[in-house]
Amino acid sequence: MDLSIYSLWFLLWAQEAGSQPGLLEEREADYGTEPELEEAGQLVTFVRLATKFDAPCPLKSSEVLNIRITRTLRIFIGPRELKIRPMAKSILLLFLRHPDGIVLKEISNYEHELASLYGRVSRSWDKALIQTRIARIMDVFNNELNVNISRVNSALSAMMMSEDAPHIRGKAGSAKAIILQRNAIIWE
Repeated sequence: MDLSIYSLWFLLWAQEAGSQPGLLEEREADYGTEPELEEAGQLVTFVRLATKFDAPCPLKSSEVLNIRITRTLRIFIGPRELKIRPMAKSILLLFLRHPDGIVLKEISNYEHELASLYGRVSRSWDKALIQTRIARIMDVFNNELNVNISRVNSALSAMMMSEDAPHIRGKAGSAKAIILQRNAIIWE
């Protein structure tokens, strides 16, 4: 369905006017078939949510050409920047650096690398606070690492809106990795 901005404006106006008696003389049934009205309603809901939360339209998997990581560790998937929390971003970068994967029980082997990444993407300059947060990730009895891996996977799925979006995956007890073509990752 190809709608111009005026069509979207009219749909928003019509939906608002339809809830107030007397503004629209005709009934909804006079404007189209049931599937067309349902599709228009879904479009209106999407437009409202996108403007309310300033949410970008999700990428289609065919639009994603590469994952680009800048020198300042900003992550771009295709033309758009991936915005996630600093710890989740650090974990994503750690997994992107290790294509063979990481066994979660052995995450402490990567403590210095993760601390370095987190120190670069974090807004905090307090080294004690950074070490405390890294220690929570390194603690295998704490669920913090799994929570951040889930945040990474959710952010990637939401941005790409695709079932085949890259995720941190792996069987329990074995190495978890992001499965994607390594030539798709560009480190600047």
